[in-house]
Amino acid sequence: MSNRLLPSSRRRRLSLGVAAAFASAAVAPGAGAQSEIVSRLIVGYPAGGLADRLGRIVAEALSEASSSSFIVENRPGAGGLIATEQVARADGDGKVLLLHNVDALTMERALKNDPGFDPLRSLTVVAPIARFEYLVVANAKLGLRNLQDLIALGRRSPTSIFYVDVGPGVRTVFESLKKKYGLNLVGVPYRGLAPAMTDLLEGRVGLAMLDGATAATHASSGKVTILGRADAISARDSSRVPTLIEQGADGLWVDTRFALMAPSSTPSKTVEQLRALVTGTLNKPAVRARLEQSDYHPIDAAPEPFARSVAETVDHYQRLFRQAGML
Repeated sequence: MSNRLLPSSRRRRLSLGVAAAFASAAVAPGAGAQSEIVSRLIVGYPAGGLADRLGRIVAEALSEASSSSFIVENRPGAGGLIATEQVARADGDGKVLLLHNVDALTMERALKNDPGFDPLRSLTVVAPIARFEYLVVANAKLGLRNLQDLIALGRRSPTSIFYVDVGPGVRTVFESLKKKYGLNLVGVPYRGLAPAMTDLLEGRVGLAMLDGATAATHASSGKVTILGRADAISARDSSRVPTLIEQGADGLWVDTRFALMAPSSTPSKTVEQLRALVTGTLNKPAVRARLEQSDYHPIDAAPEPFARSVAETVDHYQRLFRQAGML
């Protein structure tokens, strides 16, 4: 019988049935694929960067350790707030998670006395993941070796020393040094590190903050010198770069800690299941080795104390912002 001779309602049912059959065949060729759970790991930074690479290591490890497939979705923009809001408003079913720099979230909260959207209240920490080491560097032509050299040059220089400004964390460090020691420093805003690197290496700007791997690469080529670390973790041995605090800048530190987070609406049982999966996976020697080889430093902290420490750093960043004249 010709399809055009069928009643319209029956033709619609037939068309929908055929479409559904084809869709099922395309999405789930076998029973195993039908039961597979896909979880999305939202990263608020562009593909190819440090955060994205960390996300892909974590997603691959979690996929191998569970029956779910974890996929990375990049949602860059507004310093990660676009991704943060997307996850905060998602269903709390454990299938949409955020991998983000929690220090960026605390800085955002510290800068706003009355945020319309509070990321710290809208998200639940599932587990800490890793931190990046951020270093203060100078173009090698400036002839600086450490913080004291920068202080001496910044005080006597008749012209401004320009630094790369890619966000509040970097700005806090350099503006705090400027205020504390009376240095002639001026920030140059950049929308990303790629164009800033060109200007740094060619000497159009003199100072920047770089991750450990990038800093080491350009230091070994003689293009930049490493002046100090921006975090507060004490140097454990003579081969580790000293912090700014260890060089006399009391209380001046910013961190870059990444954690896996879920919407605050996620049931506690689901959070605990995810937490067990993540911590168990990250504690595997092979996964830790892969993180460390990629210049990520795994965070050895229980989720609850870590979450409390994140909330407490809001006060620290507010003090720094005030000292730097940013509040």
